[in-house]
Order: sequence, then structure tokens, then C-alpha cells
Amino acid sequence: MEYKLVRSKRKTLTISISDGEVTVKAPLRMGIAHIEEFIAQKSAWIQKKLDEYARKTDIMSGVIDGSQAMYHGAFLSVVRSDKHKRIALTQDALFVPAKYEDKKKADSAIAAWYKRTASVELERELKETAERIGHKYLSFATTNARTKWGSCDGNGNIRLNWRLVMLDDGLRTYVIIHELAHTLHHNHSSAFWNEVKKYFPSYAAAKKRLKTFSVLTSLYR
Repeated sequence: MEYKLVRSKRKTLTISISDGEVTVKAPLRMGIAHIEEFIAQKSAWIQKKLDEYARKTDIMSGVIDGSQAMYHGAFLSVVRSDKHKRIALTQDALFVPAKYEDKKKADSAIAAWYKRTASVELERELKETAERIGHKYLSFATTNARTKWGSCDGNGNIRLNWRLVMLDDGLRTYVIIHELAHTLHHNHSSAFWNEVKKYFPSYAAAKKRLKTFSVLTSLYR
């Protein structure tokens, strides 16, 4: 099994998996035999996590390779166009000007389009949802977070990952209600989840389904 070994001044041996890469963090002087034994003991868990990542990337393969884009839960074909001077959205496709001749430039242009779209749409959805359920927040901004879909600090400042516009209405609403619930409960206590459930009864299913799209937060970087 391939893995990245990182040694540091630490006392414990840990394994983490991110974007399909296994990283082992070990003390400076720990023997390789002990490290390999520990990895062998955790092999079933490691393989399970790698298989989960493989399934996610398979579903998102078109988005990862740049042939597709996601918007509101739909997979759109990415079409290079000589007729468009800026990115244009239709029901089935996202037209990208031919001047963005390689994937890196096209991805950068698509990301910029997503961010502009998200800053308007997510602010509107947050405001409308807050008014509907009677919650107040202090401010809103989009973020480029690698692991989080949203956050809310102790002052009620809500931040939403701009990639949320890639997801369907239900998942966006779940994340927004999740963060609004944090304006009352700054933790994940039973009181917090009861608050979420009050306005999004199927939160458990949404929370589980959201994990399917976790690979998206590593894209367009």
C-alpha cells in the first residue's frame, strides 16, 4: 500500500486520508517495522476509505476531468465556443470561450463564474431562509474552504463555500439551515440538531448525501 510518511516531534502514530492519498504521521525515531505493522492493522479501514473515495470520484469523473460542470445538482457539458466572449449557461451546457485554450485557464474562468454566481445566489437564499425560519445572522461571505461547506462564528457571521451552487436545492438548504442553527447553538449538541430538524426534518439523509460530493471542495484550485 502506498502512503506518505511524515515524521515530526510527536508521540503518537496516526493515519489520515485526503483526496485518495494515505498519510502516516510518525515520531522522528519510530522504526519502520512498527509503522508498517500499524498500517497493516488499519488496512481494512484504509481500504474502506479509499474505496469510498473511488466511488465519489467515479461519479464526479466528468467534473474532475473538465468535460462537465455541476450546477444546482445537474451535470452540464462543458463546451468550448468561438461564439461566446464570456461563460454562458444553458439548460444542458456551460459554454466556455475558446480563448481559454487549456484546462487550467478554462477551470480558472469557470471558477470565477461560479464565484460570481454564488455571491448573488447564496446571499439571496441565506436571506430568504433566515426570514422564513426567523433566524438572524450578522454578515455573509463566500469562502474557498477545502473541507467545509459552511461555517458560522460566535458573532453570527456566516460563510458559505461558493461550490454550494454546484449542489441541488435540498443540499444547499440543508447547509444554510445548519449554519443558521449555529447562530443559536455554537456546537453540535442535541439542542443544535433538534433546531436543524425543526426546519429540515430529513437532515440525517442530507448530511449523509452531502458526503458524496466532498470531492468537489478540492476542485478549481
